[in-house]
This record gives sequence, structure tokens and C-alpha cells, in this order.
Amino acid sequence: MFAPDFTLEHLSLYIMGYDDALGDSGQKGQHEYFREWIYKRHPEWRFLPTWWGQQVHEANACDLERTLEAIIRLLDEFLATDGAGFVRSPTRETEYDIIIQKPKRRSKRSPRSRR
Repeated sequence: MFAPDFTLEHLSLYIMGYDDALGDSGQKGQHEYFREWIYKRHPEWRFLPTWWGQQVHEANACDLERTLEAIIRLLDEFLATDGAGFVRSPTRETEYDIIIQKPKRRSKRSPRSRR
């Protein structure tokens, strides 16, 4: 997504668009799980009129760069814990000492195709 003057609203639109595209292709979106994980950590945010990203923004003194770093940290924590099933990339390490491992995939070939 190209956004010359990136704002938090661009991130919100990107997340919604990605989740909608997953739904259109018959796949379940991940944002719902991530959002619930955040609300477990910050239950006071659940019923506020603004989305969780805005709450992270306000918690970081409305500094966009700090907010994006905080969101990435939250996402890394989610993927290393409750969201590990969503990891599709190989093992990677973050600057936050969280190791994310890709689940092992089963072979796509049927036993008959090896003959």
C-alpha cells in the first residue's frame, strides 16, 4: 500500500482491506484474534469509541514512529504466543528477543504420486 504521508488511519484501512481480502478468498482473518489478544492485555480499550491502534498511539504521546514500533512489538509478541499458528515464514528473530518458528508442513504430494 502506497501512502506518501503515512497516518494511523492508513494502517487501519490496510488491516481492514487485508482482512476483507482473506474473507473473500475463503480464509479466516487474523485481525480478530490479534484484536482479542490486545483486549485481554488492555481490557479498558475494548469499549472505547476508537480502535486499538489509536489507543496505542495515545499511549505513546501521539508519536507515530513510537506507535508503529509499539504495534510491531505487540504483533511480534502475539505471533510468538497465541498467534503462532498464523506464522507462515521461516524462523526469525526480532530485536525483542522473541523467536517465531514456522510450523512444520506436511508434504503436499500424495503417496501415489511418487511412483
